[in-house]
Amino acid sequence: MGQAERKKAEEQVGQQAKRSSRNQLVRFLILFAFFAVAFFALFYFWSGAVQRFQEWTAAASAWILSLLGFSIQVTGVVYSCPNLAIQIIPECTGLYEMIIFSAVVLAYPALWWKKLVGVVAGVAILLFLNLVRLLVLALIGMRDAQLMEWVHLYLWQLTLILFVVGLFFAWLSWIRGKPRKAEPLPLAPSRPPQSAEGGKKH
Repeated sequence: MGQAERKKAEEQVGQQAKRSSRNQLVRFLILFAFFAVAFFALFYFWSGAVQRFQEWTAAASAWILSLLGFSIQVTGVVYSCPNLAIQIIPECTGLYEMIIFSAVVLAYPALWWKKLVGVVAGVAILLFLNLVRLLVLALIGMRDAQLMEWVHLYLWQLTLILFVVGLFFAWLSWIRGKPRKAEPLPLAPSRPPQSAEGGKKH
């Protein structure tokens, strides 16, 4: 094969790789949009489940605060702390972040059982982190309501986004596994040194 033919073959391989990568990206975006829209539509029409999830989030947050010694009262989606009342709306449940994370994982090309593990583990972690978020907000709000509002609107919104991104990359690292280390090349057998005379016979 001449140099021109080799160069043409390399260009064809490169173009095929680009088309394959482009097709995979388009497929990923379509699947992500499909899963995201499906999940949002499911919870939009299944409003009773969202309501129960809000009530559970309020009850769980109140229970954690009661373990810390605070006197808490819960009424539906509202729980009252000393000098503070917090209402759990759908955005406060972490549900949207769970939907986005699940849609990304399900759309990514990987084995289905690994996707299932990623979704279950990621949702559980996001649920726990959201309860921690609500606990911190309640502790801040009992001392400074204005500071709580600032932390809620700016700091924690960004933090939840970073949590979603970090969990996705952690899942990617898990499904890809540890990179193999390159094995050292075997050393060539060393030759015994020859005498200065070069092995001449007398």
